Amino acid sequence: MFPIAGVPAVLIGVWFFLLGLVFGSFGNVLIYRLPRGQSIWGRSHCPRCKKSIGPLCLIPVVSFLCLRGKCRHCKKKISWQYPGVELASGLLAVTAAFIAPSLLSAVVLAFALWMLLLIAVVDVRIQGIPDAFTILFIILAFLYTGLSGAFDILAFVIGVGFFGAQWILSRGKWIGSGDVLLAVGLSALLGQRELVLFMLFSSYILGALVASVLLLTGRITRKDYIAFGPFLALGTLTALLMGERMMSCLLWSARACVGIPFLS
Repeated sequence: MFPIAGVPAVLIGVWFFLLGLVFGSFGNVLIYRLPRGQSIWGRSHCPRCKKSIGPLCLIPVVSFLCLRGKCRHCKKKISWQYPGVELASGLLAVTAAFIAPSLLSAVVLAFALWMLLLIAVVDVRIQGIPDAFTILFIILAFLYTGLSGAFDILAFVIGVGFFGAQWILSRGKWIGSGDVLLAVGLSALLGQRELVLFMLFSSYILGALVASVLLLTGRITRKDYIAFGPFLALGTLTALLMGERMMSCLLWSARACVGIPFLS
């Protein structure tokens, strides 16, 4: 974690966690309203009874627990997505604080991971990624790369080229154009060819495992579409946390067996 004179690391982590909770709450607003073409401004309301929600009922995670997961007015159940997104956003913000080399880059990375979380959730809900989400994520990703000073053009070529080739060859049947656009931001955020390769590897492994389980249990058929955004998000997070170490081991093994000079 980046140092701040006189401020304990634990306090920095708590501050980032609280920041993540707040933006996680706002993220739920974006997830619900933007795909429906609704304004993000105005008071929050229950999607069932449409009654406005007071400030005391909008405290991230805490309000959900105090209300026992039900609307204060109509008593209908509140989706676990709301506290889940808030908590995940808080944890991602803490992760950013531990990964980033400086305070400013940590804040930017926290926002980038927050946007990636929203992209994953929206992709599951509507089977698509709004361009507004992806474009903002791309901007944050390039900003973080500029602040951290780690950008490899080959990483960008590998990430974007891999998804772009699939989209062109399949004419959009294998992956959507939103995934190609998302690859621009993911490649920029990771910034290193090893991390991009590990992100691709882990994303497809996770996707294949989940798809296999769903097929075997009859939850989906071969004709059903599975949102790939969540797997890309998980693969990216895994790459940020342990990708460099894991990829070094894999590349060392590959070079020892057959030799891959362009990865050295």
